[in-house]
Amino acid sequence: MKTYALTYWFTWAFLVLAAALTGVASLKDAFFGGLFASLASALLSKAYRRAGPRYAPLLGATAGILWVVLMFYRIRWFGRPESFESAQWTLGVDISVHAAGFAGAALLTALRERHEFGRSLVGGFALAAAMTAVPYGVIAWIDHRVAGPVEIVLLVSAEVAPDEGPVRRAGAIRAEFRPEEVAFLKERMLVVDGPGGTEIVDEAGRRYWPLWRRRLVYPGNPGGPLRQAFVILPPGLAAETWELPLPQEPDGCGLVVLGPQKAVRYSGGPVSQAVRAELTLDVRMIDGSLAYQGLQAEVFRRSPVGDLYAPVRTLGLAAAFLAAESDAKPAGKERPRRPSFGPEPVAK
Repeated sequence: MKTYALTYWFTWAFLVLAAALTGVASLKDAFFGGLFASLASALLSKAYRRAGPRYAPLLGATAGILWVVLMFYRIRWFGRPESFESAQWTLGVDISVHAAGFAGAALLTALRERHEFGRSLVGGFALAAAMTAVPYGVIAWIDHRVAGPVEIVLLVSAEVAPDEGPVRRAGAIRAEFRPEEVAFLKERMLVVDGPGGTEIVDEAGRRYWPLWRRRLVYPGNPGGPLRQAFVILPPGLAAETWELPLPQEPDGCGLVVLGPQKAVRYSGGPVSQAVRAELTLDVRMIDGSLAYQGLQAEVFRRSPVGDLYAPVRTLGLAAAFLAAESDAKPAGKERPRRPSFGPEPVAK
């Protein structure tokens, strides 16, 4: 009974500690989830003793992996969709932590038959810590390069007078440029201060303002370096889905100019082969002018060891202003008409 208890409490304590250090789960989930996982580990105590110190860690690691896979399919079949999505995001770290905890408990149990408690405890903890640190270090490095946040800033041109800026919707959050973003854009475009804030001017003299800014965060890695993509949408494009190249560096910036038939022009250094984004835009006619609606973005990630990440997407989000003539006019203000040199129309 004492051996069962040692195996159980060692496994439980290590799973809780590893969850707290790696952030794979909340302490509440680790506390209660570890209770059942530790029970499965304790039931193998007799098998650990028979296997001996040489093979017990292998048996324990295999049991830990099988336990995680079993819980994964339990959540998939009987859990909520958001719980299954979270399990997908943390599957790799879950496997690493449970395999290490079970293997450490197995070595502790096997050594307990030959050595005193202190030496067996140190041996079990050292093995579990090493089995966690090495895979988690690799996963953390991959997450740093691949799974950091991605911010997409969409810039569009609006039909406004030269001395005016676009009229924002009531309650809309104004997308402003940070100083480092302005410095990046100045290296590639003409950037000026206008009546509508900071303006980007292209080679044709069209002015662009940030219509929409969205940060897409991989839930397993909310912090870390931020990739940025500034996307310029010229007027006259139909509704399409563009594949956006993103910078290779985790904290890099890229400038993407969209074109017809899904064409893109990229500027900003090497392009990442592991992270890409898709932008879907619904362009509609409103009072004879184009208006951008239904903005959606989705980020896809591929790690150096395969597809380990679920895509991160946005829902349809409203823009700060519409690039339509009817929506750009201030309320109660009539836009001046062009002078007419022909005969006055006869009222019917």
